[in-house]
Amino acid sequence: MFLIKRAQMVLMALYFGGDHLVWAKSAGLIEDADTASLAKKVSMWSWFGGSVCKAILEMYSLSKLVSKTNKQLKELQEEDQEDERRETRAKADAEALKRTFTIAHAGIQATLALGLVEALPLKPRTLGFLGVTASVMNIYLLLPGSFKPQFQIKNKAT
Repeated sequence: MFLIKRAQMVLMALYFGGDHLVWAKSAGLIEDADTASLAKKVSMWSWFGGSVCKAILEMYSLSKLVSKTNKQLKELQEEDQEDERRETRAKADAEALKRTFTIAHAGIQATLALGLVEALPLKPRTLGFLGVTASVMNIYLLLPGSFKPQFQIKNKAT
């Protein structure tokens, strides 16, 4: 996983660097169209690769979360630990939802990058929809409390 994390960081750095060159061309700071075209391709392919790496890392983290949660739940088998079991399950469910949402976000970003580099034959309207969807998902991921555990302690009848 260490190598995938490093690859993601390098690919995203290439994406941002290439994107800056494309911006410089559109702002008129760079006049060479071939350089800008190459920078756009490198940028989009790097964005695709970085998004795929992110999805792989999140899937790995999700699998580790499931095994850790199952281990914790097995340890809390006694009946007097029911509230702890519910709390553990609620926290794990919230974390799993966030990880799954991030995987979906990375998949949409990867598809969008392939569409922008014209590796996938997507119509402009579809690319626009994917871009807006990725942006809305990104905003949702940045909202505080988006993935809070839904846990309520039930009072036992005495």
